[in-house]
Amino acid sequence: MSASATGVATSASTSAVRISARPASRSAALMRPRPPRRCRELRSAVPRPSNMSIVYVATMSLPNARAPKGGAPTRAVRRDVNLLIGAQSVSTFGSFITRAALPLLAIIGLRISPAEAALLAAVDLVASALISQVAGIWIDRLPRRPFLIAADLARAVLLASIPLAAAFTAGVTLVHLIAVSALSGMATTAFDIAERSYLAGLVPGDGLRPVLARVLAIRGAAEFFGFGAAGILIERIGGPAAIGIDAITYLVSALFITLLRVQEPRLPAPSTRRTARAEFREGLTQTWSVAIMRPLLASSFVVGIYFGLFRSSYMLFLVRGLDLSAGTIGWIIATGGIAALVGGALTERLSLAVGTGRAVVLGLFFVGFGLTLVPLALLIPGAVLLLLVLHQLLSDGFETVWDANQGAIRGRVLPANYQGRANAAFEGVNIAGRLSGILVGGAIGSSVFGSGASLLLGGGASMLVGLIVARSRIGRLRSLKELPVARQAKARREA
Repeated sequence: MSASATGVATSASTSAVRISARPASRSAALMRPRPPRRCRELRSAVPRPSNMSIVYVATMSLPNARAPKGGAPTRAVRRDVNLLIGAQSVSTFGSFITRAALPLLAIIGLRISPAEAALLAAVDLVASALISQVAGIWIDRLPRRPFLIAADLARAVLLASIPLAAAFTAGVTLVHLIAVSALSGMATTAFDIAERSYLAGLVPGDGLRPVLARVLAIRGAAEFFGFGAAGILIERIGGPAAIGIDAITYLVSALFITLLRVQEPRLPAPSTRRTARAEFREGLTQTWSVAIMRPLLASSFVVGIYFGLFRSSYMLFLVRGLDLSAGTIGWIIATGGIAALVGGALTERLSLAVGTGRAVVLGLFFVGFGLTLVPLALLIPGAVLLLLVLHQLLSDGFETVWDANQGAIRGRVLPANYQGRANAAFEGVNIAGRLSGILVGGAIGSSVFGSGASLLLGGGASMLVGLIVARSRIGRLRSLKELPVARQAKARREA
């Protein structure tokens, strides 16, 4: 660690004053509930589908962790958080149906080549990289609730075009699927950035971490149930109709978001805005200038490399190296969803027990360690399933711990009217890492040996960055309360 970084670490208590920090108890002051409306209790609006498993319903209603004294969210804020999480639970469940149905529709229905399949798989990632920074600028300029609704409606229209084309035209084409994949990927990236930014402005103080953990837990449950439902729906009603169900889930999500009642923080006056090009550069440079953000940006890039190597090599290794069937692979991957669910439920307890910094470090380390178990399955034939399931449990579970804690740190240190560009910066860095990992994995992972080496490389990179973060200021961070709470547009290099 540099001398300047050490000086920042030793003067954390005084820097809070210089950064215009304020007590967490005042962080809810930016949120003023709107006048009550004549409508039924919003609790009844939280989705509780009767045909879903008890586990999924329990995930949607995970109990709120205790907020710090003096910074407890108001009843209106808690209600809006539940509505936003409920909306996301419905749309995320549907999105996993499309993630399975769209490539199967192309592979089985259109009989595309391997090169075309790779193009279809990569186009949404490239589109997300292109839109992330632009979306961050506009998310900080515009009210975020209408932005979220617009992203949901855009995805609903795009996905609905597939069953409509299948029903009323000559059929779905590969160009159509690529266009829908790219544009819906852009809308999803914009929605994710806006949602994180909205939550950071909505939830006061230390309450953000358990909320993010709930969001990530729901994604894990959606992965398990969404993939399972996708197989049944594709067999019963076909791929286009299954994608049409996903379009409906986005309409339901938009409906719930319209019920949010807590006002957002005030936006900067248009006269104070800089040019879009200046704000584009500011997204990464200003986030990097906040010292405690640097290890998190670095770890986000490395985790992106991890997922890029995983995405390019994992399936190849399991099919060609271990000769596993599609059904077996599906169930193995599904255990990762359960691990994310459990990880989300236990994130707050683990973080309080070991400290915020150590939770970040443990998350990075065990995410990588889990992936290194996969190549070992080739050397230990009798423990193939055990090692593959352990990978899913460790990597998916601890990824939730890492993601919730680093998101909570960003939400506390960076000002509310800067969250869009900051989250876009992290998203862009992560996407750059994923693209790098895919390129490296494609270069060295064409054989069974090469794919195993790619997985070891990805796991080792995550473990290494975890050890590096452990030696930074974050590694010594015991509680989020040790960090200052930034005012609007007051994040500076001293943080």
